[in-house]
Amino acid sequence: EGVFYKFVILHAENDVDEAIRIQNLLQNKFCIKPGIIFAEMPCGKHILENLSDAVNGSAWTIILLTESFLNGPWCEFQSYTCLANALNKEHKYNTVIPVRPLNNPLPREKTPFALQAINALEEDSPAFAKQVERIFQESTYRQQREIWRRERMKEKLEHL
Repeated sequence: EGVFYKFVILHAENDVDEAIRIQNLLQNKFCIKPGIIFAEMPCGKHILENLSDAVNGSAWTIILLTESFLNGPWCEFQSYTCLANALNKEHKYNTVIPVRPLNNPLPREKTPFALQAINALEEDSPAFAKQVERIFQESTYRQQREIWRRERMKEKLEHL
């Protein structure tokens, strides 16, 4: 509960393995640690509370764009929630990252309208590594983590 993640991967229920693969790629190849996938969020909380914790407790929110993404309203709800959060909180601007993985990617023409405005990271692109390095800046992570710490302290003080 006290960990601020560099990224959280939001994914379709049956894309856990692909989410883990992307998590391992980012953590091991690009040294972007720590990261978490939504399926690893703690049990015992309402799913919407977990979504809020995931988005607010990480510097970047990765939306895994696979064919499975469109199989239910939950993924679309997750993506709209993240986008709304990024619009409503200035420090979250540019922190929602759609990713089209190598395996079972969602075709561009099927991408929901709200996500089409954001350039997706495409794992099969020759520029993928450079884009990852450009997006996941340590200075942005430190800034996000400090804001998260201040917000948590403020909440604790309000509950006293």
